[in-house]
Amino acid sequence: MSQSYSSSSYYYSSSSSSSVNGTTTTATGQRYATTSHTEPDGTTTVRTVHQDLGEPAVLDERRYDQTGRQLGANDSSAGGVRRITDLDEDGE
Repeated sequence: MSQSYSSSSYYYSSSSSSSVNGTTTTATGQRYATTSHTEPDGTTTVRTVHQDLGEPAVLDERRYDQTGRQLGANDSSAGGVRRITDLDEDGE
């Protein structure tokens, strides 16, 4: 019997600038995380979440068969799920 396999990676960056003689302040930042999980039958699910500072998080989920072909690639959603997700832990 085969075992399942999972992996994860995370990325975060931010920067800010301000003008000494003016009131201009700029802050930017983004988060990016990707995880993959392979089932014993060889089906792999890859989930990617990205979020720009001040914007909602967007989840992109894609599934692949054991040969690496994307499942559902013939439909308009390209075999994946893409949605804006609220990542607050307090449920609000």
